[in-house]
Amino acid sequence: MPALPARLTLPSGTVITLRLVRTREAPRVRREGEALFAEVVATLDEDVRIARGAKEVDVLELELADFHVLRAVLLRGGLLAEEEVVVRCRNCDEELRLHPCALLEIGPWAHGELGDAELDATLPFDEPHAIEPVPLGKVRTAKTVTLVGRRVREVLPLWEALTRDPLDVDRAFVEAMGIVALGPEKDGERIGDALATCDDDAFASVGDVFLASHYPVRLGAAAFCGACGARNDVDAPYERELLPGAAPSRAAVAEDEPPRKGGFPDLDAFAARARAIATPMLEGVHGEAVELVVEGGTPAVDDGGEPLLGSYVPPHPGDMTSPSRAPTVTVYHRTFRAMWDEEGPYDWEAELHETIEHEIEHHDYWLRGDDPMDEAERAAIRDEGLRLVGRREATRRALGGFGESVTDFTRRTWPLFVILAIALAAMFWSTSRD
Repeated sequence: MPALPARLTLPSGTVITLRLVRTREAPRVRREGEALFAEVVATLDEDVRIARGAKEVDVLELELADFHVLRAVLLRGGLLAEEEVVVRCRNCDEELRLHPCALLEIGPWAHGELGDAELDATLPFDEPHAIEPVPLGKVRTAKTVTLVGRRVREVLPLWEALTRDPLDVDRAFVEAMGIVALGPEKDGERIGDALATCDDDAFASVGDVFLASHYPVRLGAAAFCGACGARNDVDAPYERELLPGAAPSRAAVAEDEPPRKGGFPDLDAFAARARAIATPMLEGVHGEAVELVVEGGTPAVDDGGEPLLGSYVPPHPGDMTSPSRAPTVTVYHRTFRAMWDEEGPYDWEAELHETIEHEIEHHDYWLRGDDPMDEAERAAIRDEGLRLVGRREATRRALGGFGESVTDFTRRTWPLFVILAIALAAMFWSTSRD
């Protein structure tokens, strides 16, 4: 049986109610020859009633960002068919097969907990945004694009055009995208000609501005790798009007790949530099000697699934079940390398120095018997979980999990097992004030 939330707060701030009025034997799919998202429009028109207060809402009058949130909710609820997507884990390169909207957290929309400066933001309209250069004839070049907001009715010509091959980028296409200026050019026909003839990178950068203007960052799912535990963020819904522009691959890099000229150092060079940086620091550590490990394999991840630059493990005196272990600081070559590949060149030696220093601080605090840095890091992970899931939904799941086994509770409710304490504290604090 398809499931829908009774109430949603949409990105525009509009609060609506949803009611399923027709149940179909199978999720609706787009038929061959239909416009992009035709099955979504039909479902919202025929199978689901949207209302704002007592007034019914016409799907064609929805703002585009609102429409895409509803599309994600329909996919998550099983009213629409969601294709399986295959991605590679950014940390260990394991193949992940998933249905993104099935993993989507909708608590903040369902409970009206929006307003996050990052997750709920879209690019503002009526302002120029930087793009790759687009030639405007033989002399002028556009380096910005300006868009206005679109409603579903206005974007229908774009969805029609995107199903045709070859793609016809004309005035109607430009108007449907909401492009009112390409650099200094404001004529729709000339803008269409420029976009039809520019290179792929430039066109993709215009598409990226369109997507960032109509899809909040919150429209994404956190998929956790079963092999290494890393968090992989995937667009949800995965299908969008335009493909995101070319971005560096987040797949793991083979360790035997030779470094590019002037590029990131290979494992041996990185390890040698790490030891040179760490040696004088470790000599000044009190008590038992701290070992340095330079890990070239899959990095460990924190409680939130983020690949670590470095980690600290305290000493273990040994017992009947495990041998003794010295205190250990580990740095992860592949995480440093991934930052270089994803974000571009940076001062990796300074970052390495800071990471080693940070992990030694963890050891100093361990010797004192209290590690406020560890507590702060775990609190940040809890806060991130609350941002994604929403406080009311987190509390509901935490309370509902008491009757389950610890293993099942943890598996189903990440990252809620780490935010249980803060969620309950917030609930009891609120109760005490009433």
